Amino acid sequence: MTLAEEKFRNHKLMTNDVILKLEHNAFKKQSEQVKDCGSYLVFSHQAHTSGSGVTRNKLKRANFCKFRFCPMCAWRRNINIGRELLAALNSIEDDRGEMGYVFLTLTVKNPHIEDLKTTVSKMNKSFKRMSETKDFKSAVFGYFKALEILGDNTKEGEAHPHFHILLLVNKSYFVSRDYLSQTKWIEMWQNALRVDYTPVVDVRKIKPKKNSNLTALKSAVFEVAKYSVKHTELTSRIDKDFSIIVNQTKGMRFFSTGGLLKDKINLLKCDEDLINLDEQKEADWKEIEELLYVWKNGDYFLKPKEA
Repeated sequence: MTLAEEKFRNHKLMTNDVILKLEHNAFKKQSEQVKDCGSYLVFSHQAHTSGSGVTRNKLKRANFCKFRFCPMCAWRRNINIGRELLAALNSIEDDRGEMGYVFLTLTVKNPHIEDLKTTVSKMNKSFKRMSETKDFKSAVFGYFKALEILGDNTKEGEAHPHFHILLLVNKSYFVSRDYLSQTKWIEMWQNALRVDYTPVVDVRKIKPKKNSNLTALKSAVFEVAKYSVKHTELTSRIDKDFSIIVNQTKGMRFFSTGGLLKDKINLLKCDEDLINLDEQKEADWKEIEELLYVWKNGDYFLKPKEA
């Protein structure tokens, strides 16, 4: 019997390209970690305590490798961040009423890939500088900042570090005196970077997605809770670039928060706990049995219980 939840299988299969790339570039330790990642999954088969007869499978244990560019772990981390961010925004709206949301993208000139780490460090310092300005403080009540390091058309030998930032503002922000135009954001970012060129900045109001059931709040979470780099972008790089990216990103922080969100999200837990067991939410469910699935021949197979 194979595992019904296809997302686990799909993301496990995605690791193959990363493993091959790591092996080809002499990252033996990392390749072994990713190869073993998710080799077993333990689910808690549960029944709802209401007696309704509703059952579910809930992931209980797994051997996730937590390598930054592992597709399986990136997927689990993304789930964590989305859940934590949505809960934090709901909490803030419960306390303060409906908020407004702005999606801000800040870029710099593409650096040589060997300069990725120093460039990201400069960008973080520049963002801190900008966040301490009067205009920023007057308009923004909190933020969630995500780093992405490549783009669809990034040239060989270059990186494309940029920030995707969710800004929390007043609901009336867009018609208030605190409103900041795109031109103003460009000026603020250029001044914070202390560069003599005009950086590309994109800023837009977040609205409910068309043809979907996503609210503006959920759309905001969807936009910003992304992978820091898609595994296909990474594995398509030439070997030299791939090796440099792996080395340059060691210890790099890809997510940060500020303002009202600073103490609402445990980013360390988002990275470390990829199981997502919330005891409070599990109170209405009772375990019937454990189900162990083992990865073999491209799929997860249920291991029979020993007699």
